[in-house]
Amino acid sequence: MKDTTKRTLKILFGSLIKNDSAIEGAKTAPWWIAVILFIIGNFLPIIPIMVNASKTYGASFVSGFVYGYDQALMSATTQLKTDKYELKVEDHQLLAYKDSVKIENAWELNEEQISKDLTPIASYVSNNNGLETHVLDIYYTDRPVSKGAYTISKMIKDIEKVYYGVGTNEKYNKDVHSDYYIPSYLLFYKEGVFSKIFKTGNKAAAAATYSGLDWKHTENMELLTATLEVKDVAANPFDINYTKGVLNNWKGIFNDCYKSQKVVTFWSSSGIYYGIYLALGIFMGLMMFLLTRGKRNPNRNLNFWITTKIAAWICFTPAVLAMIVGFVWSAAAGIGFIVLMGLRTMWLSMRQLSPAMQQ
Repeated sequence: MKDTTKRTLKILFGSLIKNDSAIEGAKTAPWWIAVILFIIGNFLPIIPIMVNASKTYGASFVSGFVYGYDQALMSATTQLKTDKYELKVEDHQLLAYKDSVKIENAWELNEEQISKDLTPIASYVSNNNGLETHVLDIYYTDRPVSKGAYTISKMIKDIEKVYYGVGTNEKYNKDVHSDYYIPSYLLFYKEGVFSKIFKTGNKAAAAATYSGLDWKHTENMELLTATLEVKDVAANPFDINYTKGVLNNWKGIFNDCYKSQKVVTFWSSSGIYYGIYLALGIFMGLMMFLLTRGKRNPNRNLNFWITTKIAAWICFTPAVLAMIVGFVWSAAAGIGFIVLMGLRTMWLSMRQLSPAMQQ
């Protein structure tokens, strides 16, 4: 092995913990080493973000405590089946039928149409010792997703303005009821599905599906039949195993609906963070360049190219630590590298690039 290679490797490994080695490497080592360190170093903290994104599922919102959503979903969809509704996924769209007649709304800006659209096609009300609580509403609409004034997002806002008086199944009246609550809801529309769970008898939201759930990866099927038939379990609304089976069937539907958005989220979140980290490295190089501009600073000879290479040489250790932190504590996966890179840059700037430390 050549002496030059040995020296470069010594500087490379030394730069993991020594700032002097990082500065020396930026000054004397080939430029392409800094580029490789910059690319790899900024990629390592992305790995836990990518892993976390790959582990998200459309049914994640029902993975914890569901506030009676499972029982309500089973009962309400059973009601739909009894009332001769059909929810058919056909060619990546959801079409609703009542008594074999397709439900279609000619969208016009009038109160009658809006009222009809905001009327649930099924509901579930619990009764606990005479105390009624409106737990779940199911809606269907063929509103456009994004065009016009009355979109899906507008309908979601309107649904969440439907209040009920606490302890009753009555619409909220401030003169009669002490407070209000919002029922959980499940909204079906042609292009997708959205659901939000509210705490029972409360106005606080507990969980919701991700946005962007669609039917692009769902097989053609009739949803009610597919979800209400549980393998090896007889249909019995009082059987907890049947309720769990129905919920598991819906989980499969939600997971399929999230597949398109999952790919988008995976690449967009990874790309955004990678771009932020690359920009952070350049910014740290600029910060070191500006900090050495003082007349008495012995490092005034360092140009922006050198300080940017210094940032590349010091980023590897924060990147490895941030990757470990990201796997251990997923909530800190995005911010970990930013904090650790900032700390190392401050450490280097105060110890190696400060005039006071070099007198």
